[in-house]
Amino acid sequence: MQLAQQIKMRQSQSLVMTPQLQQAIKLLQMTNLELCQFLENQQSENPFLEIDTKLNDQERKIEDKSSNIKETTSAISDDIKNGNVVSDDPSSNQDYENRFEADLNERPKLDSPSSNSKNVASDDFDDYISNLANRPETLKEHVMKQISLEINEPAERLIASFLADHLEPTGWLSSDAQVIADETNCPIDQVLLVLKKVQKFEPAGIFARNLSECLKIQLEERSLLTEGMELLLDNLDLLAKGELKELIKITNFSQDEISKSIATIRSLNPKPGESYFFDETVQNAPDVIVSKSSKGWVVELNKSTLPAVVIDEDYISKMNLAKKNENSASFIADSVASARWLKRSVEQRNSTTLTIASAIIAQQESFLKHGLSHLKPMVLRDIANNVGMHESTVSRVTTGLTMETPRGCFAMKYFFSVSLNSAENGETHAATAVREAIKKLILEEPSKKPLSDEAIALIMKKDGIDLARRTVAKYREIMKIPSSAQRRRQTRLAAIS
Repeated sequence: MQLAQQIKMRQSQSLVMTPQLQQAIKLLQMTNLELCQFLENQQSENPFLEIDTKLNDQERKIEDKSSNIKETTSAISDDIKNGNVVSDDPSSNQDYENRFEADLNERPKLDSPSSNSKNVASDDFDDYISNLANRPETLKEHVMKQISLEINEPAERLIASFLADHLEPTGWLSSDAQVIADETNCPIDQVLLVLKKVQKFEPAGIFARNLSECLKIQLEERSLLTEGMELLLDNLDLLAKGELKELIKITNFSQDEISKSIATIRSLNPKPGESYFFDETVQNAPDVIVSKSSKGWVVELNKSTLPAVVIDEDYISKMNLAKKNENSASFIADSVASARWLKRSVEQRNSTTLTIASAIIAQQESFLKHGLSHLKPMVLRDIANNVGMHESTVSRVTTGLTMETPRGCFAMKYFFSVSLNSAENGETHAATAVREAIKKLILEEPSKKPLSDEAIALIMKKDGIDLARRTVAKYREIMKIPSSAQRRRQTRLAAIS
């Protein structure tokens, strides 16, 4: 077969997203804290950007009047709604994410190098120092103090420091001793020797590798660790199942002795590290706050964590009047266009988030008034149709973002639930509400006669919810509720102890 080169022309269609649209989509998925970090990075690269962590002119509120939420934000951009290519491209010939990768020497010399720097007020600094001084001691700080006092050998102190780095908030050791040995390049026997020493630190039970070892350390510290107790702790799985006859056979305890041993184990702390402050950054800060007012439900962005983008127009005017070469002019033009684009994208992200959040609250007003049992079935399509956006946009906004309500702080995804058919009138019930009803039935059941999955399904059917036994079992396992047989054994075990 003869090979030959040919030139052919073919026309095809493909979906292409501009770098600007990609950035706008990324902003939709960011929480307030992630957005703040992103904008700080952009501020360090763009001299015309300023980040204000206090939300003033961007503050949005939505009030629900007669179950209809009235939006006070601006209209959502059609580019995000429909996924169209965004206009007003800051730089059509360059990749947006790599715009600032040019040589720093080619950038113009700016008149005010501190124009985009952060100014910390003295009062804020004093508050920070005061909070730092009053902060409770962390578990690692407490352990490191004991290491400096109890361990003098430099090699052992190094190993102990590595062990402290692998402590979990519970006080347990998160890694195997072999991992520590590999990290420190020390023999495993030496690591185990140091581990034995640090396991004697306060609080009793820290540096344990599992629950059994944690309880043994505490019993040894109280001089209560007998051979029978060790056998009992080595078979915690049987104890959890309430297999008392099997435990009596293994430990050779009498009924009275096993009862006292179980009572002693119950008095121990399985997570000794939790009595100390866990040093971590702000957690679970809600992105949206929902509150009740005299006019209805108010939905607003969390102003304490939401930054605002400010463009220094005076500085832009100065730079436009200054003499500059071609490279400087190009950099300034790109930076100004980038700053304006970023500000518009952040405002659009805030508006989109607030619009979707308000639609969710309008749909789940019964939940806010009466609790989980009144959570309505809702899918992404319902909210997308209400706000006139694509389902993918709703999914991106609700993934990772949290909402503070009078009922507690929930992830936005929590409000979406599949529907289950009613046994009588064709109504639908949210799966989350059904799980809550099952949980309530189990909490109210007679302790000596726990309800089986079949019995729960029959009760739910009488209440108008058609469930199969295996569905009840699945929901019970999701909520980590033991079976009726296990609950019966646990009741018997509690009665003995």
